Amino acid sequence: MKKISRRVTLAGLGTALALPALHTARAADKLRVGKAVAEVYGYVPLNVGMQHGIFDKHGVEVEEIIFAGGTKMAQAVIAGAVDLSLSSGPSMQLIAKGAPEIAVATICESPAFMGISVGSGYSGDGIDSLKGKKIGITTAGSLTEWLVLALNLAKGWKGADAAIPVPVGGSPKAAFAALKTGAIEADVGGTSTGYQLEETKAGRLLIDCSTYVKSIELFTIFATNAIAERNPDAVRRFLKAWFESVAFMKAHRAETTPIAAKVTGYTTGVAERMYDTLIDKFSTNGRFDKQALATLRESWTDMKTVDPSIDIAKLYTEKFLS
Repeated sequence: MKKISRRVTLAGLGTALALPALHTARAADKLRVGKAVAEVYGYVPLNVGMQHGIFDKHGVEVEEIIFAGGTKMAQAVIAGAVDLSLSSGPSMQLIAKGAPEIAVATICESPAFMGISVGSGYSGDGIDSLKGKKIGITTAGSLTEWLVLALNLAKGWKGADAAIPVPVGGSPKAAFAALKTGAIEADVGGTSTGYQLEETKAGRLLIDCSTYVKSIELFTIFATNAIAERNPDAVRRFLKAWFESVAFMKAHRAETTPIAAKVTGYTTGVAERMYDTLIDKFSTNGRFDKQALATLRESWTDMKTVDPSIDIAKLYTEKFLS
């Protein structure tokens, strides 16, 4: 029998002991993460997690890419330029139209993130004052258009009584300008728009949209089919880090608000109000709510944007959630 020297034995033992350390020190998986827009408060956990090393801890290096709207980001998904994306729940309909991605977690299901704001010259008060008013939306076929439609349905407004959706673009600045010139009398957007108007004495938040819509799949995390198939473990670790970031936010208001203000472009005061009104609305586990998905599907039917026979269960998965 061949003898193994003590030196070789110790060398082998040293290598074996080093293996766990080598595994731990492996290079992080780089994931290109797109945001449909920068201003959405629902996407802030990404930046909180990046700044506080939470994604690093889970072996994920995030490359943040900000787009000028969901359409631009959808083009990037098709081109293979992103791995994961943060977008509106209604973007799930793009999967039914062939987009190579899958919804992997919900960010939030509360319409309280969205509100209807008015300028300083608006004399009405409350939801009933919106009857027959011109309300700014981002684009035709968008979530904001559906929120105007849902308002009309909730109030039973038809014909001359119906609120009128008017496309003004996706940026808060465009909404501010349209309100100032009188092109619109109100605007549907993030509640942050109303808070900003109040801070500058240029208007106010009239209502948040949870006043008439109880739940809808509002903001969602998507993974491209390519990354889901090539590196499913990286997707799982990203989601674990995301929800750990949400937990950090809930426990650290003082650390969260400056980051939110910086990435959304709003003042610290607005960021603090968004935190206080919205932090409890974030999903803590990413699991999809059946009623919120049902409302989403109804919105597509109402606007005739997808085949009404679509099976929404084929547009999302929970297999990457822990």
